[in-house]
Amino acid sequence: MRTSIRFKISGLLVVLVFLLMGGTGFMIIRLVRNSFLEEIKLRGIILARNVAYSAEDPLLDRDHLELATLTHNALKHTGSAYAYILDEEGISAVSPTILLKINPQEDSIAMVKSLWQKKIPSTISIPPGKEYEAQLITLPDWIREIYREASTSLALTQTEPPWTKIYEVAAPVMVGGEKKIGEFHVGIDLTRLQETSRRIQMVVGGITVIGVLVGILSAFGLGTLLIRPLRALVKGVAEIAKGNFDYRIRKSTNDEIGDLTSAFNIMAKDLKDKVLIEDAFKRYVSHQVAEEILKDPDVFAKSLKGTKKRITAFFGDIRGFTPISEQLPPEEVVAFLNFYLTEMTTIIFANEGTIDKFMGDCIMAVFGAPVEHDDDVYKAVKSGVEIQKRIEEMNAERIAEGKQDIHVGIGINYGEAVVGNIGSTQRLEYTVIGDSVNTAARLQTVAKGGEIVVSDSVYREVKDHFDFIHMEPVKVKGKARSLKVWKIALPICTAESLSSSERGPQNLDPEVFKIPPSQPS
Repeated sequence: MRTSIRFKISGLLVVLVFLLMGGTGFMIIRLVRNSFLEEIKLRGIILARNVAYSAEDPLLDRDHLELATLTHNALKHTGSAYAYILDEEGISAVSPTILLKINPQEDSIAMVKSLWQKKIPSTISIPPGKEYEAQLITLPDWIREIYREASTSLALTQTEPPWTKIYEVAAPVMVGGEKKIGEFHVGIDLTRLQETSRRIQMVVGGITVIGVLVGILSAFGLGTLLIRPLRALVKGVAEIAKGNFDYRIRKSTNDEIGDLTSAFNIMAKDLKDKVLIEDAFKRYVSHQVAEEILKDPDVFAKSLKGTKKRITAFFGDIRGFTPISEQLPPEEVVAFLNFYLTEMTTIIFANEGTIDKFMGDCIMAVFGAPVEHDDDVYKAVKSGVEIQKRIEEMNAERIAEGKQDIHVGIGINYGEAVVGNIGSTQRLEYTVIGDSVNTAARLQTVAKGGEIVVSDSVYREVKDHFDFIHMEPVKVKGKARSLKVWKIALPICTAESLSSSERGPQNLDPEVFKIPPSQPS
């Protein structure tokens, strides 16, 4: 399931705020509780030691009235729940006192006479040598029973003690600070502490809730601030994917996201430049060759430095075009040349050839550079046959329209040449040079309109795939010996051989121009 990054960020921040506020609240409650507990403990110790010090003489003299007064006064201290004094044998030296709850606003101190001179199960014991002992305990059952009996005898509505947790403090009654003659015990009520803790919990809980709500709003606000530029980036990526390389994103922040926006705009510009370069590159080579080169530019870059390799050079030139162009308006000449060169380029590219250059009405192509294939010679000859076929179709149409027919002479040679970037520091041109290229250009001059003349090296490579006619050896410029050449048997469509009133483009014999489906291995 897809989850927005805004919700992820918001959820994370909310969890962090909740943990922070909850942890802080927990620590505050614990700190306050411990502080209160220490205060209660200290107050109880002071109370117990003062009473134990005051009970020394009354306990020796068995002054029960004075001892009763001491326990009675002990319960007047805030928080005291019960008090009793034991002699050295653990017998109550005076009736224990207990605080009764008459109503929420009023308390009453009751003397438990039934426990006078009785053995009382002390809740805590004082280790020998210690000046006091203080422990957090659960309310003893005997205290609970005393409370019930006292409240019942006084007909109170609350028969159960209001305390559950008690902090009991005990201090020894010493004679001369050496001999223990009894103990004083006092129970400190923790109800106030519990109420205070609850109030603090409510306050801290309220603050936590407010903090979480503020955190949620802040998280969503922060998420929105982060998501807005990210959405712009997503839209930008979608536009780039559509091919809209002119799309730019406005930089709205001066931070990492702003840097990402700037990087995106630079990337879009670079992609546009790359596409323009690729598009321009594909105008020189076929799409298949261009894609192959772009897959591994390093290999292609090495070939640009110049290397020797066997290539197939292809030259095609319109025969007698200069006199024809002199009879036509300039715009018609340009339109025709553009149409003619486009048709020829399409065929060459379809056979994975590379356009080297256009020289007026002459086209130069290379097969086997920059990308080499096993059947480059075959594809070069196949391109020539398809070009002648297309020219014958055009001638049939032109003759039918009363226009001058045109014919192309094609020369093809296969041999070693130098391949690479050649030119000046201001302008370079990827091309092929060498004797084999010059030979192909010479063969093109030998070929008459409608003919494809190939060298003996080409003939040996593809002789099993095309019908060749042996020609007389020709002497070309730059060669001491005559060249053995061949031409492919093809029909030539002229005004004399094709009457527009009787035959149309559909009357051309397709079998004559049929390209063998099999390719040389």
